[in-house]
Amino acid sequence: MYKHLQSIAAFVAVAETGAFNKAAAKLGINASVVSHHVSKLEDFLGSTLIYRTTRKLSLSPQGRTLYEAGRLWIDGTADALDRIRDAQEEAIGALRVTLPAFVPDPRIEDAILAFARMHPNVSLSLNYSDSVSDLLEDSFDLSIRIGNPPDSSFRRRKLIEIPHILVASPEFLAIQGTPESPGELGSLPIVYMKGSTDNLRLMRGSDVQEIQAESAQIETNSIFGAFAAAKRGLGIAGLPVALCEQSLASGKLVRVIPQWQLPKLTVQAIWPDASRRESLTKRLINHVVTSI
Repeated sequence: MYKHLQSIAAFVAVAETGAFNKAAAKLGINASVVSHHVSKLEDFLGSTLIYRTTRKLSLSPQGRTLYEAGRLWIDGTADALDRIRDAQEEAIGALRVTLPAFVPDPRIEDAILAFARMHPNVSLSLNYSDSVSDLLEDSFDLSIRIGNPPDSSFRRRKLIEIPHILVASPEFLAIQGTPESPGELGSLPIVYMKGSTDNLRLMRGSDVQEIQAESAQIETNSIFGAFAAAKRGLGIAGLPVALCEQSLASGKLVRVIPQWQLPKLTVQAIWPDASRRESLTKRLINHVVTSI
């Protein structure tokens, strides 16, 4: 096992970059050495890990299995090294962080601000927006985002899963009728969030139903816009619990078919592997993960 660790690291680099020469540049070695490590692994396992064509590389099923395990090993080891080093060094530097306009769990913001209090020599620039920023072009060191990143070449780490629920105003339900089952949602106006699917996926135990939503009168790229539209009776909206719990308690919003659940959405930390401040970025991420 141990004699294959270098080969596994080389294979993971190829899987992530999609090319032997890019993996070699990332690792600081020759492409021939990377190719040798991957071939040695394939000989040892008796399986093809990477399908090679003149145009691109792709992972075999066995390669996908090894990549997922190898990525966990590398990330875990890197995090342990960072924690040990961080315990010996004072954090210094500046980080530009982009977050959604509404952070669905206040513990995330609390952890980021606590990190700033703990490290007075670290300056943080926090940019709140529902628009997905280009990490490299906009010079962000870290993005806190809901859902999957558009570019899988970025590093990512799950922070928390957030429950979402369907809500509407009492006035809307009085006019449109209160749906009793998922099938009734298809004929009702939905507040549509840009970037989300037209379909509603609802679950109750092992039962899963996909509902094609009606064209929305209101379309918005802001979670606050969807929240406002739902309160004003313009449609049913899928919102994070933390955003609408006060309105639910006051009766301004009502939960729709509460026995059915929307899929939880993952809040992720996303950062470019080539960030000049990757160590400080990962130090902040580790602090957030251990704080929530």
